[in-house]
Amino acid sequence: MDKFFYDVCVSIPLRQAFSYHSSQKIKPGTRVVVKFGSRVKLGIIIQELKDVVIKTKQIDFVLDDQAVFSSSELSIFKWAADYYHHPIGEVVTTFLPPKLRQTKTSLTLSAFESATYTSKPFHKTLNSEQSKALEVLTKLHAFAPALLFGVTGSGKTEIYLRLIHEHLINSGSVLLLAPEISLTPQLVLRLKEQFGDLVGMYHSKMTPASRYKAWKKFNTGSLRVIVGTRSAAMLPSKKLSLIILDEEHDSSFKQHEGFRFSARDIAIKRAQKSNIPIVLGSATPSLRTLKLVEDKKFKIVKLTKRVTNQQPPKFSIVDINGAALQSGLAPRAIEAIANTLKENKQAMIFINRRGFAPRYVCADCAWMATCNACETGLVFHHHNNRLVCHRCESAYGVPMNCPSCNKTTLSFSGTGTEQLELTLNGLFPNTKIFRVDKDSTKLVGSLETLLDQIQGSEQGILIGTQMLIKGHDFPNLELVVAIDVDQGVTSLNAAATEDMGQQLIQVAGRAGRLHGKSLVLVQTRYSEDKNLQQLKNGDYLSFAASLMSSRKMLNQPPYSFEAVLRASSPKATTNLDFLNLAKTLIDFKSCILAGPMPSMQSKVRGSYQHYLLIQAPSRTTLNLVLQHLVGQVEQHKSSAKVRWTVDVDPVEF
Repeated sequence: MDKFFYDVCVSIPLRQAFSYHSSQKIKPGTRVVVKFGSRVKLGIIIQELKDVVIKTKQIDFVLDDQAVFSSSELSIFKWAADYYHHPIGEVVTTFLPPKLRQTKTSLTLSAFESATYTSKPFHKTLNSEQSKALEVLTKLHAFAPALLFGVTGSGKTEIYLRLIHEHLINSGSVLLLAPEISLTPQLVLRLKEQFGDLVGMYHSKMTPASRYKAWKKFNTGSLRVIVGTRSAAMLPSKKLSLIILDEEHDSSFKQHEGFRFSARDIAIKRAQKSNIPIVLGSATPSLRTLKLVEDKKFKIVKLTKRVTNQQPPKFSIVDINGAALQSGLAPRAIEAIANTLKENKQAMIFINRRGFAPRYVCADCAWMATCNACETGLVFHHHNNRLVCHRCESAYGVPMNCPSCNKTTLSFSGTGTEQLELTLNGLFPNTKIFRVDKDSTKLVGSLETLLDQIQGSEQGILIGTQMLIKGHDFPNLELVVAIDVDQGVTSLNAAATEDMGQQLIQVAGRAGRLHGKSLVLVQTRYSEDKNLQQLKNGDYLSFAASLMSSRKMLNQPPYSFEAVLRASSPKATTNLDFLNLAKTLIDFKSCILAGPMPSMQSKVRGSYQHYLLIQAPSRTTLNLVLQHLVGQVEQHKSSAKVRWTVDVDPVEF
């Protein structure tokens, strides 16, 4: 009896595949069931092997009638495992729908049959600038990455619709990636208006059955357009001809736990391997993407005007030093809200803090309520009268006496969305107030309901975190107040200034879309800060160019390349010993090392977090350093005492 040998990857934290044999010929990309030690595990065949001399176990059985992933998709997984220095089994499993991660789920895929597309007239007419942009983008063939830079309200979505149309009439399928689940419903709704049942959705909040159904339909061609988040980046399709990344700058495209990949970079690699165009859209492009434009590796197409021909809003910087604030709002902001409501329009308050107050402190001994497991300040939530850890979601009662000195001099400090809602209800009792944050949108469909209510209301006050400022269109919104933005000014993290600029441009861009009448107030204690001053006129590209000039001078990304080696364990000293050892294993003189040092989240769920920063002058050098380091660290006994991971192109520290 013939034996066929295969490399099989299994979802375990080991950076290798394992050799098995079978009496039948199996195509790479197929799911199988194998014995791994004493356990039964799901495996994916990576490649067929020749001339295997070691003893191998037999594959128990084959789950699929055909390969789940193509050879092109498998090559991307191998690239990702090498690039991110992560176990190949965990890489592949990340992109399987939950139902297909089970050893009891057999898969029978029907033959690919592309659903028929019948075109419909478009609702809106493109302006001359949009038409020129579309002409350039429709001519992109093969691997052709392009940045669609468009100021807020310039009609990027209309460009997406017509690009998708061009690919559908040519029998292609399209993947449209959004950074957050909150953005997918409105995109799906708009696409379904144009393309009907050819459009589907894929993200982690869907039920396993729904995700499996969408995965299967896109694979077999009955869905031709998928709107999805990170996990959709490798959704299989035999006729994929275009990838679009909306809000390409958004850090939510980066996975922050487990396999720390960037869906943006995975999508770019997929477009390259599949030899298809990819369009990255944003009003506030990342510096990494602008560097690729600078290096002539990406084409840039610009939309510099709003479709209404109104100018994007400019900022008014409000110095709050010495101001009598009410829940973080300056008198000028409260007056502006009142004037906006008198005109029967909407006002938005942007604050990136949910809950009522971020600190509960004792005025006598400076005790502060912190999470037992995370050593993070607890946030008071008024609606359930609890102190909540936003790291691990542990909840605590609210003590009346200080646990340290037993005095009753306890008080709340700082402002969150809940507190603003209560304060504004008191100031404007007859006004509708819409709070949009993680707490108010927990229930399925609650975000969509809130957005519908906002759209259906002429007057009102919107309060929200980042999820409110991304990609939404509020035609009656004419005032934006941004509070608590000073972390972007004072943070030592080089990326904080870029994030601040992107957030302020994005939140300002929600205002004045219909009539052009807008006022944007940015409250700060650092009114003379050069970056805030540069943002005042709303010109993001000039702001980004200035940042890039500084980064180049300081040899910071995107003019250098970074990775961090993270360590987590119940003892801080264990982390430090491990990272100091790792430091001695890096002998590349061209690298800059920083640390070990505590992470910004220094303790999470009972474990201390530390990291070692590695900066290299080139991507190749960084990869060689990490290759050598990972190989050495894996063999050292100290690596068993900590949970360690490599994070390439980190966005948080």
